[in-house]
Amino acid sequence: METPRRARRAIRFPLEAPIEFWWTDTGVEKRSEGRTHDISETGAFVLARTCPPSGIQIGFKVFLPVLPGAEPKARVEALGQVLRVEQASGHEGRDGFAISARHTLLRVSEDAHELEESRKNKSHAS
Repeated sequence: METPRRARRAIRFPLEAPIEFWWTDTGVEKRSEGRTHDISETGAFVLARTCPPSGIQIGFKVFLPVLPGAEPKARVEALGQVLRVEQASGHEGRDGFAISARHTLLRVSEDAHELEESRKNKSHAS
């Protein structure tokens, strides 16, 4: 007997964009990065080498792509929960996890350099 699939609450849009995420595991803050596979108003699916555990609270930033000739750059910042983790057999770096987002905020940077500096500072701190 086939189990019924849950209906999606939001439309997913295919979007490959850089994402930074962090979580606390046994009192230690951990950070990683990856790329979104798809995104919706209620969450995202992320492809990453390091995935947080299922059920854990997570913070993340998605750096939205800029269309040619369009400014300013924008990012989505949110808090959420990891719903599930998927291990891809035989495809290194293709493991992923689903995030249910809450407390979402869209940030727009007038200074394109500001976002790049923010990303560099975060990567040096890790």
